[in-house]
Amino acid sequence: MNKQADTQHHYKIKIAGQLDIAWQTWFEGLTITPTPDGYTLLSGPIRDQADLYGVLKRINNLGLILVSVNRQMPD
Repeated sequence: MNKQADTQHHYKIKIAGQLDIAWQTWFEGLTITPTPDGYTLLSGPIRDQADLYGVLKRINNLGLILVSVNRQMPD
């Protein structure tokens, strides 16, 4: 297994609507940031593809509209 598969990556996930910060514990380790233009950003480290799919499944289970998923490159 390559080293990249074992490292966390930082993601920014944009969803439509304003998600209350009370959901933060449900999205373990991700920060919830409402934006002035009516979206919500979930950002933070995600360990691997399985964890990313888990976050996306939670978004789907809440009936939220996924706008974008972006992996942030390290500085």
